[in-house]
Amino acid sequence: MNAPKPSSFHQRLIHALRGWRRRVRDGRSARAAARHLGGMSDHELRDLGIGRSELPALLDRHR
Repeated sequence: MNAPKPSSFHQRLIHALRGWRRRVRDGRSARAAARHLGGMSDHELRDLGIGRSELPALLDRHR
């Protein structure tokens, strides 16, 4: 017995849910990176070639 083919609505729903899950995962990753970079000392950031004042622009670029 064959399973019924998913409807167009079903496919759109699955696509939307996968996109939502990807955005949630990417948001969590971005917030973790922001916490990590925000917790670094100015010296550590300079070692990476990043100034503290550059952090907001760098983090916004990856959203």
